[in-house]
Amino acid sequence: MLKLEKFEQAVPCLSLIKSVEARTLDWNEISAELGTDLPQDFMELAEWYPAFFLADFLSLHLPDPGAEVAFARAMKESLESLDELHEEGMSEGYAPYPAPGGLLPWGDSAEGDNFYWRTGGDSPDSWTVVVETSNGYWMTYEGTLTAYLTGLVTGTVAADGLPSSFPGENPTVFV
Repeated sequence: MLKLEKFEQAVPCLSLIKSVEARTLDWNEISAELGTDLPQDFMELAEWYPAFFLADFLSLHLPDPGAEVAFARAMKESLESLDELHEEGMSEGYAPYPAPGGLLPWGDSAEGDNFYWRTGGDSPDSWTVVVETSNGYWMTYEGTLTAYLTGLVTGTVAADGLPSSFPGENPTVFV
């Protein structure tokens, strides 16, 4: 929960959309549909928050209770454009999940940027972040999703390839 707490401290307005009590999600259904578990920090985030936009730009894809299978299927369907880029040799060598080390999406932006986990390693908690920007720039962050978001907001992680105005000072959130 420490990673989530740091993100909440960096974005105080998250409290406006936080659930009063943890949302019950069937992670087993999601794992069965995807063929993998998901990182713990993501699961904690999803248990307390609905899907939301950060700074009117980045959309975090979070499951809703009762719609877990639909969430997992949507994740897999969104890999079609990455698969096309990979087949055309335009993905910097990244392949879509379930390829070993393949990318699995967790968000996108209002300007066509895509945010992924690079799967693989000992466990989903060791997955790292990969960002594909709308201008064809690819960057990696060797840390978790919530550490990446916290770093973007606090300025300790460069928003390489993303708009210079993102996330801005005191970013907003909305569902």
